[in-house]
Amino acid sequence: MTTAYFPIEVTESCLDHIDRFDGEVNAYVTVMADSAQQQARAVESAIRRGDVQGLLAGMPVSVKDCIDVAGVPCTNGTEFFRHYVPNEDASIVSALRAAGAVIVGKTNLHEFAFGSTTQNPHFGPTRNPWNTEHIPSGSSGGAGAAVAARMCVGAVGSDTGGSVRTPAALNGVTGLRPSLGSIPMSGSKTQICPAIDTVGPLGLSVDVVARLFAVMAFYDDSDVNSVRHTWDNYLATLGHGVKGLSLGLPEAYFFDDLGPGVGEAVEIGVKMLEAAGAIVKPVRLEGAETIHAEVMPMVWADAYEYHRERIEAEPERFGTDVHDRILLGRDVSGRDYAEALRHKARWDRVIDRVLHEVDIIVSPTAPVTAPSLVDSQNMLATTHHLTRFTFPFSWACLPGLSIPCGLSPEGLPIGLLLNGRPFEEGVLFRAGYAYQSATDWHQKAPPLVTG
Repeated sequence: MTTAYFPIEVTESCLDHIDRFDGEVNAYVTVMADSAQQQARAVESAIRRGDVQGLLAGMPVSVKDCIDVAGVPCTNGTEFFRHYVPNEDASIVSALRAAGAVIVGKTNLHEFAFGSTTQNPHFGPTRNPWNTEHIPSGSSGGAGAAVAARMCVGAVGSDTGGSVRTPAALNGVTGLRPSLGSIPMSGSKTQICPAIDTVGPLGLSVDVVARLFAVMAFYDDSDVNSVRHTWDNYLATLGHGVKGLSLGLPEAYFFDDLGPGVGEAVEIGVKMLEAAGAIVKPVRLEGAETIHAEVMPMVWADAYEYHRERIEAEPERFGTDVHDRILLGRDVSGRDYAEALRHKARWDRVIDRVLHEVDIIVSPTAPVTAPSLVDSQNMLATTHHLTRFTFPFSWACLPGLSIPCGLSPEGLPIGLLLNGRPFEEGVLFRAGYAYQSATDWHQKAPPLVTG
């Protein structure tokens, strides 16, 4: 990535884009211009001296505002944390800095990361830079919009049911939900459902996301869900292509009821990978159409328990949409939770069988492109619809890579989702890199930026 060798130039470009466009997009809660410029100068000076720099040397990166950056407010998108200022960096932020990343700011999110619209009543709604009358999805909507509008090169988001993957798709950028436990969540102030919560990177390309993941994935004993694992050097094999990789194309559900252009764009993407040497096979994911509803009581119950004291003592401080969604967990019984666990176990087995037949399961990331602000006023319905294809793979704790694969007739981005076996992110990066080597969808910028 050539921008890594000109830290001051690329950082100033991102800060300029923030100045020009963020008044309309509202991707950032806090911009760290002074410290970013200082970091960029320090990295560039080190490079000029010939000092060895990290994997992200000079890369401008944003951090979702539910993850601690020392000395900077971490609002979690809510009034409850408006004045919280952490004294220490989250462990992944420390790792980013050590690798030479330049932290440019904290991005907006759905309140407590508990929704897929990023229409935040406390810090203002984030808008989609491809059409500011549309949403950027969420909960990492600020991260997706910031990357798309070239306000950063890479971003840190979080993902429970789709909060990295759907903003990546709807904003035309690349995003990874990693294997559960691969990236530590210590220093993250949000919790929804620990069984599937994770942090994940977004970026302008697979190359950027792969570099971010290489820095962010490590064991952290302070995170009870962190997993000890050693990955092969997937950065060295990015360009090895897809010859011999098997791609599973679901026969049902994942290609039903799609918005204009979505199915066609994904099918063209699959054919391109097939032409590059991948083997495409039909697969059946039994129960995909019901798993979302069957297992959601776990999310509702976990979220309610996490927020119980707040919502019982000060319910008026929540935004209405998040308040109402949290209350869905109030009456979930132990029996309901146990039944959801059994459904999850059954679904895990279905996915495991299929991933013994193929290396990657391919689907659209979202069934539609970015809904309009007007059509997204019912947050619960919008969230359920946008995450139809991402939540099922969350429950199986799979890594998923969303890459841009086209534009709808309205000119809104479409995402293609590659889902792989746990801890085989490298396979997804190879496939995504092969696709982006043959296409330029990831290089297209919104009209807001291009002018």
